[in-house]
Amino acid sequence: MTTLALHHRILLLIVAPTFLISALLGLYFTQARTQDVRHFLEQQASNIAEPLALASAEALAQGNQYMLGQLLDVSHRKNSPLVKSIAVFDAQHQLIATSNHYPGIHQLQLSNQQNKLQFTELQSAADWLIIRSPIWQQIEQASTPQQLGYLAVRLQRDNLILARQSSILSSVLAVLAAMLLSTILGWLASRSIHRPIQQMLQQLQQAKSLPLPTPQQAESSNELHQLAQGIEQLIQCCQELQDDMQHQVEQATADLQQSMEQLEVQSIELELGKRKAMEENRQKTEFLAKMSHELRTPLNGVLGFTRQLLKTQLSASQFDYLQTIQKSANSLLVLVNDVLDFARLEEGRMPLNQQPVSLRELLDDATELLAAQAFEKQLELALIVDPSCPDDVVVDATRLTQVLMNIAGNAIKFTERGSVLIRVRASILSEHQLSLHISVQDTGIGLTEEQQQYIFRGSSQHKATTGKHTGAGLGLMISQKLVHAMSGHIGVDSEAGKGATFWFTLECKRHPTTVAEPLPLELLDGKRLLYFEPQQYSREACSNLLLSWGLNVTLCATQAQLQQALAHQQHYDFALLGRTLSLHQLNQIQELVQRVRPQVDHCFLLVNTLSPHLREAIQLSGADACLSKPVHHRKLALVLAQPFVEQKNSGAVALKPAKANLRVLAVDDNEANLKLIHTLLSELVLHVDTAVQGAEAWQKATQHLYDMIFMDINMPVMDGIEACQKIQQSSLNEQTPVIAVTAHAVAGERERLLQLGFADFLSKPLDEHMLQLALQEHLPLSKPALPTRQEPAIPHSNYIDWSLSLQRAGGKAGLALEMLQMLCSSLPDSYQHIQQAWQQRDAEQLLHHVHKLHGATCYSGVPQLKQLTEQLETQLKRGQSLEQLEPEMLELADVVQGLLQDLAGTEWHQLVAIPDEQA
Repeated sequence: MTTLALHHRILLLIVAPTFLISALLGLYFTQARTQDVRHFLEQQASNIAEPLALASAEALAQGNQYMLGQLLDVSHRKNSPLVKSIAVFDAQHQLIATSNHYPGIHQLQLSNQQNKLQFTELQSAADWLIIRSPIWQQIEQASTPQQLGYLAVRLQRDNLILARQSSILSSVLAVLAAMLLSTILGWLASRSIHRPIQQMLQQLQQAKSLPLPTPQQAESSNELHQLAQGIEQLIQCCQELQDDMQHQVEQATADLQQSMEQLEVQSIELELGKRKAMEENRQKTEFLAKMSHELRTPLNGVLGFTRQLLKTQLSASQFDYLQTIQKSANSLLVLVNDVLDFARLEEGRMPLNQQPVSLRELLDDATELLAAQAFEKQLELALIVDPSCPDDVVVDATRLTQVLMNIAGNAIKFTERGSVLIRVRASILSEHQLSLHISVQDTGIGLTEEQQQYIFRGSSQHKATTGKHTGAGLGLMISQKLVHAMSGHIGVDSEAGKGATFWFTLECKRHPTTVAEPLPLELLDGKRLLYFEPQQYSREACSNLLLSWGLNVTLCATQAQLQQALAHQQHYDFALLGRTLSLHQLNQIQELVQRVRPQVDHCFLLVNTLSPHLREAIQLSGADACLSKPVHHRKLALVLAQPFVEQKNSGAVALKPAKANLRVLAVDDNEANLKLIHTLLSELVLHVDTAVQGAEAWQKATQHLYDMIFMDINMPVMDGIEACQKIQQSSLNEQTPVIAVTAHAVAGERERLLQLGFADFLSKPLDEHMLQLALQEHLPLSKPALPTRQEPAIPHSNYIDWSLSLQRAGGKAGLALEMLQMLCSSLPDSYQHIQQAWQQRDAEQLLHHVHKLHGATCYSGVPQLKQLTEQLETQLKRGQSLEQLEPEMLELADVVQGLLQDLAGTEWHQLVAIPDEQA
């Protein structure tokens, strides 16, 4: 048996009900229409017959056929073409009148056998309708009316037949329209269902190669049955796939379980490795701390005794050697600090010491430390601080200096020619908050993009390309960590071969009060200054500073501009001349000073050297003072204001502070460190005892009462902590402040030692300033305060440069006057020997005595005498004849006589003749 396709069944299900319903509705409406027309026809007949019967009653009663005929004609015409004929019959069924006489008019007549009409009656035939209505006459005396006859009206049924046929036609048309519409809708519906089913069957067949009929076969078969078969087969395939997947999941679960077990084993191994790494890290930290202590201990002695030696009378070569030793030791100390800082930063325990500082002085001090490196390579080093940048800030000065020194030091190291420029500007974030932006721009070898990605991870990449620069490689890495620790950012902008610009930002607070000591800027306000500087960045930095001080600056960048400024014949209060320095340019500097000297009151030089001997030689060209580049703003302000400062009354003042009447104990197991601290303390207090171990210190503390004890921490047998506790528990010095002195400068060490009973903490290497501050802070109340060092009031001399004397004596006024006193004592005899050798024409003895005098003048601040003796010694060594030296000998005689006269004066005599016990 063939089964209809799904779309055929859908079409049949839609068309068949539509046909049945529309046919029934057409039949119903046709019948209803016929009934309505028939009822209407009957109603019309009744409406014609009954009123006409009433109207014709009177005419029939009077026998007036004419009036009766007129009445019938009028009614017939009025209701034409519905009315076929109207007739009036008497009671005996005889025709009396008619409106239309036709052959079948007898059909309107009642038969004689029929009873009289009582009411209106209807008689219906196939194609006509007859309505008869009785005609009554009302008699006045009778209660019952008399029937005179009846009225018959024949109506045609054509309209009824036409209405029926019209209804049938309309119904047929409606049925056909419904059939057509339902067929179209059914076809569309079946198509919309048939196509997706066919597509589903095709997809099922493609999905698993199911044995399903093709679309051509599916047209004569049941698609739903095929779809059901396909879905059933698909379910079977899915079940098989699920079983297979379940098997794979079980296998994967087993593999995962095995992997988890392996991961657990690895996790245990990693945990053990982590603990081992933490232990190694702890041991590394302890090792670094111990190594730091072990390295700082000898460095303390090296640096301390180097500073002490620099205070003594030395030859020029000795002084240079000691400075080299000091620089090398400082470099080693910086490396030790870098290694220690790196370990702290790795562990995240780098403390920050925020304190109010003068930003300008901090930057100037750091730049001065970099100047020597820059001058060795003939580089221009400049510091430009934006005038709007606040000076009083709260920041970790040590860390800021460390970052700047690392970055600027690298810039100098990798720059062979050109300049290194440090720029500082600030962005105001709020009333109390600002952001510092510091950049270091160089003209060095630059960095490639690859190097920029690794530059803050160590210097190995950078060193690989340069090949000649070496270092620990920690500077930039530590700088990055320090900047991040201070909530800042650091970066670099560079191109290979075009230099680099390293920059970093720091957020810090503004300090409400001024930190730096005031400068005598009121003395400079409105003064006229001629400024000559060929170097661009140095000129910009210094001119900005001078203009901010209220000076009227005439700026010259070239010799032509300087000549043009001098040609105006304008007088200046100052001339500030900047020059790059080399030995063959000394004559040029002298000519430059002599050219501007007639038009200025005071002339100052800015040169790129830190050598005091070279600056002394330059100053002899006629300048009032010689400063090093980049100029320190405080030094420049003081030098410019010095001519306007009123001379104070001269008099004998204490040049060295009197030693405090204190007894202190110094404890250290290292002989060099113990000797150094003894030497430093001996300059400050009267009595210094020493001990080489903790047990000896405790024993001495039980025998003598001390005002203060300086205790080393790491010592054998009994360390400093145990010795401190024993001294504070059972000795004569239970209330004596014990100061910890150690090179074990790790984070938290100070706090730990203070908690253990120490009064203060000093880190190695030591210097006298640190010791003096400790003595002043912890001085017993019953003891007088330590006298402060006072600068003596120095009288004027044409032959003695007091600032140079102080510089030669390491800033110690007592030592400077000591050197002058020694010169004053030996000068007459030395000059007498020189005169005798000159008169005897003994060149060998003359060279010997001139050399001896020259050595005595190197550290006495007598530049003219030193220059003459140096010239004589040089010419004698070159074999110059004595006759050619006569002008220098005459000048030497004048200088020696003038110097002895100045030193013999009352004011100088009071200064240089102070007994040693008072000095």
